[in-house]
Amino acid sequence: MKSRSIQWGGLALIAALAASACGSTEAPVDATGQSSADAITVTDGRGEEVTLPNGPATRVVALEWNQAEMVVTLGGELVGLSDPDGYTSWVGDVAPLPNDPVDVGVRREPSIETVSSLSPDLIIGGLSSIPEEALEQMERIAPVALLTGASADDPIGTVRADFGIVAELLGKQDEADNVLADLDATIAENATRVEEAGLAGTPVVLSSPYASGASLTIRMHGPRTAVQQVADKMGLAPAWTDPGDDAFGLSNIDLEGLTELPADTVFMYWGNRESDDVVSTSMAGNALWDNLPFVQAGRVHEAAVAIWAYGGPASLKAWSNDIIRVLGA
Repeated sequence: MKSRSIQWGGLALIAALAASACGSTEAPVDATGQSSADAITVTDGRGEEVTLPNGPATRVVALEWNQAEMVVTLGGELVGLSDPDGYTSWVGDVAPLPNDPVDVGVRREPSIETVSSLSPDLIIGGLSSIPEEALEQMERIAPVALLTGASADDPIGTVRADFGIVAELLGKQDEADNVLADLDATIAENATRVEEAGLAGTPVVLSSPYASGASLTIRMHGPRTAVQQVADKMGLAPAWTDPGDDAFGLSNIDLEGLTELPADTVFMYWGNRESDDVVSTSMAGNALWDNLPFVQAGRVHEAAVAIWAYGGPASLKAWSNDIIRVLGA
């Protein structure tokens, strides 16, 4: 990413030279009156250094729900957000928006004009949030931090690392430490509840079925997903063991693929208040589905409603608690 130089006003430059002549050790001041010692520099998911010359960001545009959730969790407000209605539907229970950010377009296709009109001091998103041909234009508007977002090699570690970068950019490191400590405490407490309920080792999975006409696809969150690793930390076992893709650890299967799950699986499917229940509308009544052992045993549950499976610490905490709700532990 191209570096940006700070533009000095004439009076500020004269004042700085005068201070230097007098042997002052005070930090130089830019044209806004802000000390350059307040500058914040982080390394984002691209390996690029991103500098906020005037200190913590206060006018933030988020291009993905993951990073938006992190900003809100840390007490920040967004001036702009990609698809805020979708955020409210899929993430809203975990980190409700405290204000009404401007819609800057769909995720991965942001409107440069809309973002520019908001005069942000930070644009934040994932590695694929901005088309390559639009990145230079975005960087002319404000510093751009693109975070890793997901890595199946270390999903929870990636969440924690990204959250730490967001905290630095907002000047909220203490708040971030508290959020992460609360997440760890919640998972540990829920692991105790699983153990005490005699449910340790129970195979669980979060699925995401979706239908397009007569075609049914079931997205499976396997052992390299953040949601499954939270379940693992609670003493549960992965019912679906395929490693999935290298970004999110996801696998796509058809109904026949569900026959590979253990008979005692607790099958959870991702729900949304504003979408059809695909299990009820497209799976129930199918002989193969109806005869699966875990279906016949009544171990099928809607879960993670308004909890973002690819979100930050707040989502992971809410997911851990929702597992306890489903298990009745």
